[in-house]
Amino acid sequence: MTAPGSRTADLSFRAIEADDLPALAALWHEAWRAGHASFASPELTRARTPERFLARLQPFAGGGLVAWLDGAIAGFAYWDGAELDQFHVGANARGTGLAARLMAAAEAAMAADGVTSAHLFCAEGNARAHRFYQKAGWRDAGLEATRVSDGAGGWLPVTCHRFVKELACA
Repeated sequence: MTAPGSRTADLSFRAIEADDLPALAALWHEAWRAGHASFASPELTRARTPERFLARLQPFAGGGLVAWLDGAIAGFAYWDGAELDQFHVGANARGTGLAARLMAAAEAAMAADGVTSAHLFCAEGNARAHRFYQKAGWRDAGLEATRVSDGAGGWLPVTCHRFVKELACA
């Protein structure tokens, strides 16, 4: 059964390919600004340029999942071992139900890789993502002080919620 407000028209998932990276960088930049710019430090906001997102995406080719909706890239998920490292949905797909389907596909792929206990980090202040992860069955295990690259060889402090979820192995 399709949830109210969800779309199923022409939705597909596949591994991220090198040709996807420029579009994914633009999507990630927009999604990051939509979810973080209102509370992130000015230093971190300046560090989050489209060029830096593209550079960070280079190792993702051949892994993770890219979501296509009606012929356009609409989101992506990337994991490194048991960590769901990146999960973003573009403005063109927010509110369509794609995020839940992408999360389910990413969890299934992680489980197929043998991950039984997964985790992810959600920046403190990103209320929309926090609500989504809880709704998707992830448990907030508390706040954790961490740091992120400033893109110039330095590090900036960030406080994140660490979410955890047990995955059913295939």
